[in-house]
Amino acid sequence: MKPRLAAAWFFTLALLTFSFSNAANVRIAIPGYNITQLAFFVAKDRGYYKEENLDVDLIQMTGTLANLALMTSEVPFTSVPAAAMNANLRGANLRVLFSSYERPLFWLMTRAPIRDIKELQGKKMGVPGFNSAGYFLLREYLSKHGMEPGKDYTLLQAGDSGPRLLALQNNFVDATILPLPWNIMAQDIGMHEAGSMAKSDLIAPSGAIVVREELLRSAPAVAEQFTRATLKGLHFALQRRSATIPIITRSLKIKDDLAAKGYDAALPALTQDGTFSEESQKKAVEAVLRIAGAKESLPPDRFFNFAITKKVTAELQAKGWKP
Repeated sequence: MKPRLAAAWFFTLALLTFSFSNAANVRIAIPGYNITQLAFFVAKDRGYYKEENLDVDLIQMTGTLANLALMTSEVPFTSVPAAAMNANLRGANLRVLFSSYERPLFWLMTRAPIRDIKELQGKKMGVPGFNSAGYFLLREYLSKHGMEPGKDYTLLQAGDSGPRLLALQNNFVDATILPLPWNIMAQDIGMHEAGSMAKSDLIAPSGAIVVREELLRSAPAVAEQFTRATLKGLHFALQRRSATIPIITRSLKIKDDLAAKGYDAALPALTQDGTFSEESQKKAVEAVLRIAGAKESLPPDRFFNFAITKKVTAELQAKGWKP
């Protein structure tokens, strides 16, 4: 067999092997065991993946490693849309098929006596870093309240969530943004929630299904099965609060009261069907371009492809499926 024919044969065989013999075992790279992965936790816990004949493993990786694993076919899916969208700017061919969340899961926390965003005039704000997503989100969030950095407030690099909370508690900064569960921990020690990005009009997908576009051609059935089960997990989380909280407790290994508070805080940021409107897609792309400092404009379909999610949604509705 000629080398080129042999290579093509082995490549085809690899695709067939993935599509059939490995369909029962699917690996997805996730950024961490936190509430952004809620739909996956629920789908796994409720047996929705098993209903699709999928044995799903959630593997924790950083965004960079997740992209590498995805592009080298080590995993067929990741749940890190921000990293994937940034990779697309450098020539990757990745697509977001589904997203659990549309809005950022960050909360603006302040120390006493500050309780309102208007009271942050001339104050110091702690951010993770000057190239972090949190930095850009905070600037955009405050600009919608008529405040600009340097003029109305000062931004200070204060590290990860733990150090930022400590800086806030010890009066090194007057406010900072915190994710779950750090915002709840901040409230427990007397800090105040001055604003919720989960209730804002900012767009930041998370808890997504990301694939190489090639997979949509080579193994469309697997993509559809995985999306259908995950969408069921999202619907269950949206509609069955009392049954979802114990799943969060088990998945994150936290107490029920913290799981309940986390669920309630994150609920406004969830999508209703795993998709975004065209306007939200445009905003998400604009945010990625702005953070990357890119001047060219790119169409949303370079990053998003919700066709499968819309298809399975229509099928579930036609069948009258309920969680």
